[in-house]
Amino acid sequence: MQDAKGALAGKPLLGISEVILVVADVARSATFYRDVVGLPVDKPGEKFAWFWAGPPGKSQRIGITTGPLSFGAAHVKGPQHFAFGTERSRIPELKKALEAKGLTVEGPVEFTFWDALSIYFSDPDGNRVEFCGFADPR
Repeated sequence: MQDAKGALAGKPLLGISEVILVVADVARSATFYRDVVGLPVDKPGEKFAWFWAGPPGKSQRIGITTGPLSFGAAHVKGPQHFAFGTERSRIPELKKALEAKGLTVEGPVEFTFWDALSIYFSDPDGNRVEFCGFADPR
């Protein structure tokens, strides 16, 4: 039996969409995640790099940056950031449910290149949590 508590009201998410790590050196960390761990590269970069942590083209990505966290504009902040994937249509109801729990929720933020809508909130330790709603679930 599913627990119907919280903003999700018992309806599961699609899984982790992304985790973003703040690192000292993007090139060094990119080499580690590519050559040592073996993650496929999604988007290489000098200041921000992406790797697939699941099947390429699907969710589950790892982002690395020297910070500050800037992807997603000012909405991605905190010591670390991670995102859960969900359906785009759920974003308004999730925002309302989180606000009803007393959380400050930023967004929705539109990502036209993903056809996605995201909301952001912080956990008790300041980590930045995102619900990223994709039109075509990944």
